[in-house]
Amino acid sequence: MSSVILITGKVQFKINLDPTIWIIDDRRFSLSDRIPGTEGLAMELAPFLNNAGPAPDATHVILHRSVGEKVILTMEQAQTSFLCFAKENKPIREGGPALLYLADGSNKENPVSHLTELEVTSM
Repeated sequence: MSSVILITGKVQFKINLDPTIWIIDDRRFSLSDRIPGTEGLAMELAPFLNNAGPAPDATHVILHRSVGEKVILTMEQAQTSFLCFAKENKPIREGGPALLYLADGSNKENPVSHLTELEVTSM
């Protein structure tokens, strides 16, 4: 299992995210502070997407997974989502390297797992 998630597609810069090092990042937060009833440490996805420099016409992000079907989010959904990278202060192993939670908590029982690539696109 790779510990890296790629940001690709209609971006100025392709980015490699390594959630295993986020434990020391000051931007991390307790996921339960944002989505009640969840556990773990998380990061907002928006800063990483913004750093990649999405094209002005980018409208969606395709979540590629090593297991399961692709998931398509609007750019707004992706920009407001969270990546949970640790539970009980240990990296996410099962389904990792990070689990994607929508900001509204609608997928808190079934976060998007097995992420390998976030492909910015226009549809």
